[in-house]
Amino acid sequence: MKEQKRMMYKAGSYIYIEGDEDVDEVYIVEKGQVEFKSTNERMRSHGSSAGSGDVFGFVSSLSRRPRMETAFAKVNSSILVFTREKFLSLLQKNSEIAIKLLNSYADELRLYDTMIFPLGGRKEVFSSADFQLFSLGVYYFKSKMNANALYILNRYLELYPAGENSAEAKKIIGEIKKGGISRTPDAVPDGIYRRYADRQIIFCEHEPGDHLFIIKKGRVKIVKYHNDSEIILSVLKEGDIFGELAIVSDKPRNATAVSFGTTIVLPIDKDSMVKLIKKSSDLMKRIFNAISQRVWFTFIRMESKFYQKPITRIYAFLENKLIEDNISLKSREPHTFNFGIDELIKMTNTPADKVAASTMEITKDQNLTFNLGQTVIENPSLVSSKARYHRSRDHLYETGEGEKEELPPPRVQEESASEFFEDISDMRVPEAASPDEPAGPSSTLFEELEGEVKID
Repeated sequence: MKEQKRMMYKAGSYIYIEGDEDVDEVYIVEKGQVEFKSTNERMRSHGSSAGSGDVFGFVSSLSRRPRMETAFAKVNSSILVFTREKFLSLLQKNSEIAIKLLNSYADELRLYDTMIFPLGGRKEVFSSADFQLFSLGVYYFKSKMNANALYILNRYLELYPAGENSAEAKKIIGEIKKGGISRTPDAVPDGIYRRYADRQIIFCEHEPGDHLFIIKKGRVKIVKYHNDSEIILSVLKEGDIFGELAIVSDKPRNATAVSFGTTIVLPIDKDSMVKLIKKSSDLMKRIFNAISQRVWFTFIRMESKFYQKPITRIYAFLENKLIEDNISLKSREPHTFNFGIDELIKMTNTPADKVAASTMEITKDQNLTFNLGQTVIENPSLVSSKARYHRSRDHLYETGEGEKEELPPPRVQEESASEFFEDISDMRVPEAASPDEPAGPSSTLFEELEGEVKID
């Protein structure tokens, strides 16, 4: 396939259909208007339409995941079609556009975040940033996770020395020190890298962020505080990037990162990131891949909230986590997740009055084994079958069988490749965005960055 071409779509023609797995292409509207629709009309992955200069289809393309919505031409439209690699190479030549796109990703994720984890009441809706940080520290203190509480409350006093809760924070810190924890250890410098001990906080929710991180060795848990509990969002591995949202959006961290075993990371500040995006195509791909992946899975996770039955949410969540871990839904080989049944129930937002029944039902599944902090799936294909079964009987699929309406094939006329947007300096970014993640760590990437990243 050519790296770039122009496609003419007649009004009413479908460009791609929700659920399509052919996601190698990214689109820019040259002329005309494109509209989007999805099975679940109560949520959208971005604005309802795209006009001249808008980009679409890149969330699924960069994350290499099925299309999140159906795109069709509202009027006769000229669409520029780029391969994934061509689109990324264009972004690398235009770092300002790349940063703008990353910002749109950040805004998208924060919107999804508020939908998945809505604030719990009037007090929380109007609470200040310093109160949220203080509350996080109190939660860890009450949970007897004193090392985490000490880190967060010390950060609270650093950021808000005259804060309304500074006296209470100092009192709690005093109690923690009496218990034998006098200080929180700093990361150990290792050249341009930082080394963290097991269960050490790398950064916490609600604090400012000035670095993104690439995992060179070990794993990192990304967790979020919600409704007086800690919810695991993800467990990242070697080669993964995290913490990029705060530095591209200049907004506080929206989750906490904790080392999972001894972990070595490479920190990169914003100035270095912009420079390195221009120099390292691998780094830029990893950043966009990481964020697009996160947008896609957050979108899917948010969608599962609209299922009526908790058991549907649980199996849909497990199916999505298999996809996230690049496990084929046809696989019959066992796979282990690093979360237990309690965390699974929390992550699927199971209502309190449904927890007992849901737990009983899920533990009857002989395909699932729950250990301390682990969920083992003996046969992933059976989880996928159960997810389809429960979805087909949930209220989102009113036909009773979950079959989507058959859409007609697109009526397309192809023209020769266009040089339009070869320079994308005027490219506009739509209201929503997304990204993806390359497979496995890259020693070449770290070798490439070692001569470029400065030591703080």
